Amino acid sequence: MSTLGKNIRNLRLKNRLSQAALADLINIPSQSKISAWESDLSIPNLLEAQKLCQVFNISLDELAPRSLFFRQS
Repeated sequence: MSTLGKNIRNLRLKNRLSQAALADLINIPSQSKISAWESDLSIPNLLEAQKLCQVFNISLDELAPRSLFFRQS
């Protein structure tokens, strides 16, 4: 099953970015936050999520599809 963290990691790798490079692009002082997101230990806030979408040129729904948050019946 896909998670938000896996999506962020896959997008980062697809764009050939290190965690440090991604952190720089979205103005986060440390790559440890990126690592925590990718490990599903935390999630980006809305502003951070919007910056991720800009970097990856995707919509918020592509970054975090509703199916990640709601169970399918």
